[in-house]
Amino acid sequence: MTLLADNYVDRIDFLKYLPQTDCGACGVHTCQEFVDDLKQGSKRPEDCPDISEALYYPISVALDADNLLPKFPCLTMPRPGPTGLMEINNPDDDSAILISGNNVHTQDVITSILGTTKSPFFLICADTRGDTVDMAAILGSLTAEVISREVVKSRILERASHQEIVIPGLASAMGDGLRESTGWKVTVGPICAAELPLFFGEQWLPPMT
Repeated sequence: MTLLADNYVDRIDFLKYLPQTDCGACGVHTCQEFVDDLKQGSKRPEDCPDISEALYYPISVALDADNLLPKFPCLTMPRPGPTGLMEINNPDDDSAILISGNNVHTQDVITSILGTTKSPFFLICADTRGDTVDMAAILGSLTAEVISREVVKSRILERASHQEIVIPGLASAMGDGLRESTGWKVTVGPICAAELPLFFGEQWLPPMT
């Protein structure tokens, strides 16, 4: 039996994006119970009167993460893919700038999620020597210096109307170092790529609207 890599789907924090009023209007006592029912399929986002209609789709994408994310085996060797800037859905100067590594499976995961929206993004794949983001953080192949170098090389901040980058949640420890060394606004994104629709919320538009 092949041991599959952890896509961190169990780390998606649905509760963080709910009103957390525990009002009971959805038919259960707490928002956490509502999250549990969402995962089991016995509730829908529409059953909460305080969730905006624009969030129904991002929530549904995150709920379907197990089916959306490609499965791949635990790796014993790095699998390097391309580095540098990728433009998703014709981004403009106001589009978000996402940072990731250059492991081919990591790139497959991220592009699978980005493929669920027509919203535009810049994606910068830093050279992690082919390590997945979790291993890169442990092995030191993803550092504040590596990210800074790749962002500068891409010249994306010369095009963008903002100085903000979004780093993976698994790389949160290097956030302060990046802020201090660059002066950029560094936002820590989710641990699981499938939480990105929730993270961007109403900005995560369905492909056909």
